[in-house]
Amino acid sequence: MDLLERDHEISVLTKAFSGALKGRPSFVVIDGGTGSGKTELVHFVSRLAARASIPHLRVSNSPMNASVSFGVVRRLLHQAGMDGVISPEPARRLEAMTLDTAAAPEDTHELPRIELGDRLASVLSDAVRETPLLVTIDDIQYADAPSLALLQQIIAGWRGGGLNLVLSRSPHFPPADPLFHVETLRSHLYTRLRLNPLSEDGVRSLLSFHLGAAAENASAAEYTKVVGGNPLLLRCLIEDVKGSASSGETIVAGSEYQQSVLACLRRCNRTTVEVAEAAAVLETSRRLRSAAPLLLKCMFNVSARHVEQSLCALEEIGILSPDRSFRLGAARTAILSTLTPERYRSLMVRAIHAMHLTPGQNHRHETIPALLSDGRSNSWTVELLLDSAETDLAHDEINDVITRLNLALDLSADETLRARIITMLARAKWRIDPMTAAQHLEDLMDAYRCGLLSVRDSLTLMHLLTWSGRVDEVARMMERSSGEGTGALQPEIRSEHELLMCTFPSLRPLVLGSTAPDTGAGPGAPLAGVRARAGTQLARLLTGGPREEAVATARHLLKTTRPSDATFHVLEAALLILLYSERCSEARTACETLVAEAEERAMPTWRAVLTSRLAEIALRQGDLVTARDLAREALAILPPRSWGVAIGDPLGTLIMSAVLLGDMEEATEHLHREVPDAMFQSSHCLGYLRARASYHLFADSPHVAMSDLELCANLLKEWGMDVPGFHDWRSPMATALLRIGAQEAARDLLQEQLDLAHEEDHRVRASAFALLAQTEPLPGRPALLKRAFDLLLPHGDDFSMSKVALGLSRTFHELGDLEKSHAHKEMAERLASKSRAGGTPRENGAKRGPGTIASLTKSELRVAELAAEGLTNREISRRLFITVSTVEQHLTHVYRKLNVKNRLCLPRTLTTGAGAGAGV
Repeated sequence: MDLLERDHEISVLTKAFSGALKGRPSFVVIDGGTGSGKTELVHFVSRLAARASIPHLRVSNSPMNASVSFGVVRRLLHQAGMDGVISPEPARRLEAMTLDTAAAPEDTHELPRIELGDRLASVLSDAVRETPLLVTIDDIQYADAPSLALLQQIIAGWRGGGLNLVLSRSPHFPPADPLFHVETLRSHLYTRLRLNPLSEDGVRSLLSFHLGAAAENASAAEYTKVVGGNPLLLRCLIEDVKGSASSGETIVAGSEYQQSVLACLRRCNRTTVEVAEAAAVLETSRRLRSAAPLLLKCMFNVSARHVEQSLCALEEIGILSPDRSFRLGAARTAILSTLTPERYRSLMVRAIHAMHLTPGQNHRHETIPALLSDGRSNSWTVELLLDSAETDLAHDEINDVITRLNLALDLSADETLRARIITMLARAKWRIDPMTAAQHLEDLMDAYRCGLLSVRDSLTLMHLLTWSGRVDEVARMMERSSGEGTGALQPEIRSEHELLMCTFPSLRPLVLGSTAPDTGAGPGAPLAGVRARAGTQLARLLTGGPREEAVATARHLLKTTRPSDATFHVLEAALLILLYSERCSEARTACETLVAEAEERAMPTWRAVLTSRLAEIALRQGDLVTARDLAREALAILPPRSWGVAIGDPLGTLIMSAVLLGDMEEATEHLHREVPDAMFQSSHCLGYLRARASYHLFADSPHVAMSDLELCANLLKEWGMDVPGFHDWRSPMATALLRIGAQEAARDLLQEQLDLAHEEDHRVRASAFALLAQTEPLPGRPALLKRAFDLLLPHGDDFSMSKVALGLSRTFHELGDLEKSHAHKEMAERLASKSRAGGTPRENGAKRGPGTIASLTKSELRVAELAAEGLTNREISRRLFITVSTVEQHLTHVYRKLNVKNRLCLPRTLTTGAGAGAGV
């Protein structure tokens, strides 16, 4: 099967060989790309010679042979002397003539070369007088020019007997002597064979031969497409399939295929190898990939024609497709694996230069290679990289951004610029995984102490430190900033400080010690002014401030602002304003929209935080199953260590929803998760502490629950944030007091809650009335319970309404009104069932059908693409700058959605369809 679809070529070669046996000379040239079967046909002729017991002289060339003058001829003469084709003495004399000619000045080569050619032709004529001679030269395009000139001279003047000369070559690489091909065409001995790629039928036959029944469902058209009809690549793909769990229906491009790609490239000239390397590097960037055909012609110090020849060669080999993209991502992976970091950086820098230079500059004195050889170009290169990174960031190409910034960091020596680059790196990495961003904290702290950070970069550092729980360092930074200049912070900076204060309320005295001019926040206010007030409005709301202005600001922001590094925390604050102002439905709709956008833009951290907030909203609405599922999802998007102090939010929601659903096993599991100590200094601990208290109440440990609730109360009072609409600790505390028989204390606490609660805090007030009913004599309970039910009814909190309805049922039963008791019991069961059934699907989320690639998120798709290419989880994590744990979680989701068992079963369309990764 090695010579499948080569019947015509075999017939021509056999006829030429038979003619040589009868004394008729022949000259056959086999044209074909690397891996097309040229060498197999040469071996076929060799076997004919072996069976006929005739002499065979053979030479195989590689790109390095082109620089060895008379190298091909000398090797032929050496073998001829060793095999007795030519007498040893004439062979040595001819070898000596080649050495003398090669050593002579170039302008004196002509006459000695002609004499050498005549003598060589004469010796060969004598050699074939008695018996035919087969001479095969593989990859003639890499033969040296003097040897080609001698061969051309011998072919043109041959008058001897049965010489069978068989040459193979790649048509995309002209020989060192351009006249060789033209002149040999004139010879009456010349026959040319052009090897075509395997047809689809040929591919099907080869699949059937090697894979048998396993290949029945294999797509021959798909295999043909991914190897371009190259027999070598196809055979290696088949070997990969044999070594995997695949049946052959799914293409598996493993180590055999990757090694065959590299073997093909080793048979190519240096320009082609460089073009392949550059193409692989360009495909790691979505933006560069789109301009790859143009960029490749501008990146090297060779003509566009030579680059085009290399591209054609790579296409014919079957590595590139006609649009100059890689047919299989595994080929790109194989090439990238051979690049040193320095080589990768060099090619990426060349690509960035090519992207920014105009065509006129590329072809005048400012060529890219010349620019890169000039040491003074580094500063310009860094600026280009930063500019490109900003553009990529605007297009959410985070992996490209990180690549550009790492290159810029390697090239930059200026400390201020390096501080700026590191800050940009931290911001970009935070979008993907905050734990990777935290790796830059110490460098940024050093830069801050040296005064190298801008105001914006200092704010970024504060947010990173806050996320990591390093509040003391944030406090020192705030003291320094408020003590500089006039002491008045700009409104935007003050707003950022107040956002940080909402996370760590202990910072409140530092923030309140600064003053800032008021900024309008109405619909006609400048957008920057509205953003500046978001932190201020949230901070005021949490301390009992007015709601109307805060809600107006939040609505305006959510309507007009797109998520970015500068606005994400502002938008989160706007959601919290709506949530704490009892606009839960409005907050949910806005949050669903933001989650869908974060998912579409492949921003794991944004998506995780927003999904956690969405879970919190669902919990407040009594949508328990949805709250639990969303909290689970949030914790699956980021590994636990990446959450920092913010882990209290999704963990608290998950524990609380599990307790309310009666799933104490899951609640216990999550309570045993380790949380950072710094979390208990932040507002993220409040939901967690209340959830833990509810767990202990369910476990009938009211005193343990009370200790957690007392901690909540003390923190909120210390921070000046004891606002029931923000955090209701009094209701569960009253429940615990009722459990231990302290009815008066419970009544006083509930009355205090009603006095503090805003009139719009329907859920908080309803909870207070329902619990107060338990402190009243039996006849007075129905009125309080009905009041609680009426407060909840407009807001659709089915779970809370079911509890109140159950209380009414029990109360009426005790009063002897069995009809009302039964009616309220049925209502309670109906509402409880509804609350446990889960909410409706997110209307604004991405709608994807199960079992299809379209069902994958952008992050899952990038991970799946790389897994399908054969990368390990660790390699994927390094490529996408995410943790191995995140890779594993994404793959688990991918396998479930696509209904496959492992990466070997991932569909081929992952690497040939929707955009590759190099890429999470």
